Amino acid sequence: MGINGIIMTRPGVVLATAAALGLVGAGPGYAEKADGRSASCPTIDNMPGIGHSPRFTDNNVALYAGGDYTVDGGAAEAEGLLVVNGRATFAKSPAGVFNVGRVGAGSGILPTSGSVMLAVGGDLSIAEGTRLDVGSGLTAGPGYGGSVQVGGSLDAAGELVTNGGASPSRMGAAKAIDPHGGFDGTLRTESASLGALEPTGTAVRTGTSVTFKSTAASIGNIQVFSTSAAELDGTSTFAFEDVPANSSVLINVTGNRAVSISPLSVEFNGNRVDTYSSPEYGPAASRILYNFRESTSLTLSGGGNFIGSILAPHASVDLTASTNGRLYVGGNVKMHGTGNESHNYPWNGRPAFACRPKPGPLPPTTPLPQPGQPGTPARPGTPPQPAHPNPPSSPGLPTPSTQPPGTVPPASGAPGAPGDGSSLAETGGSDTTVLAVAAAAVLVGGAAVLAIARRRRRA
Repeated sequence: MGINGIIMTRPGVVLATAAALGLVGAGPGYAEKADGRSASCPTIDNMPGIGHSPRFTDNNVALYAGGDYTVDGGAAEAEGLLVVNGRATFAKSPAGVFNVGRVGAGSGILPTSGSVMLAVGGDLSIAEGTRLDVGSGLTAGPGYGGSVQVGGSLDAAGELVTNGGASPSRMGAAKAIDPHGGFDGTLRTESASLGALEPTGTAVRTGTSVTFKSTAASIGNIQVFSTSAAELDGTSTFAFEDVPANSSVLINVTGNRAVSISPLSVEFNGNRVDTYSSPEYGPAASRILYNFRESTSLTLSGGGNFIGSILAPHASVDLTASTNGRLYVGGNVKMHGTGNESHNYPWNGRPAFACRPKPGPLPPTTPLPQPGQPGTPARPGTPPQPAHPNPPSSPGLPTPSTQPPGTVPPASGAPGAPGDGSSLAETGGSDTTVLAVAAAAVLVGGAAVLAIARRRRRA
């Protein structure tokens, strides 16, 4: 794609050209890693859909289990950094591969090559016939593959493959999951803080469908909805209507009742977003978070896609559906579906859940603005002001689902479809990205240089 005759190539080339003209400062910017992905986080405007290539770098926790983490059946993959406070068990039946860190088809938002991608406070067990593949295909950069840290014993009756990463065991729980030892406390604090926000819209259930409709200005950059666990239990279709641009979405779920959801269809501002072909798949997944404040049990069943992050500081979670977003659970997590996966989409509403391009501890928790406080739009009807440094755009709203109940996601090998865990798709070159802003800056800088040269010749 060209702009005024300039051919746009990889982002690193554009950035280097701009730097040569003195248009880029020495501060952090968009850079490309050796494996073709950006060394920075995606914004809502370039949030990727489901694909095979690494695209961006994220060292924040993608999936956290405050208790144990168990994989059996035909579950396939967990993308991003997986932190387990208790014991981790991988026992596929029938035998096969389970990928961690990088997956066959996902968001492509991955930890730094060679960094820790699986941290287990307790014991790590890999059953005979199961291959646990961590950081597969990440062979470029200062490190290779994905490292594994284990606080207790490592029982690998099956196979552990780190692709060049380290795999120390018997480190002790605190050292194994460092710097995420206090993450469970962060989840409880954030859940309580988010749960105190007043709704800015309505939630109405009809049959097995729930419609969330915005009716007021955002709080900070968040549109807030509230529903009970009883109302959410048994649902399968979700629609988000009139959500303003630049707003993340928060659904506060009240009550300690167990919740079971079988996701079949999700619409956002008129567009269906839970199909892999949807251009709004990634943006919608990164905008939505469900805050299960008191629930102690959550089940996501069937073969569909759950769109959005899950914050459940007191719950244990049972998964046969695939998830798309952060998965932060205070209790146990069990994956035992057929080809189901967890895809790493950061939630843009709070720094604790956002993408972080470098490893390290989380930033301190800051209180959220309440209605009437500075920084909050005062009244309904006031245009929402983006408060997040990377404000989300407005994907459209979904249309009623045509996907039949129990539909299983496309099989591995189809472009843009998650794999079945039997192998990890080969990575081609990086996706080509057009940086119109950088190109415009280059043109402006070039024009300035020519103008100065002409003045000197006249003088």
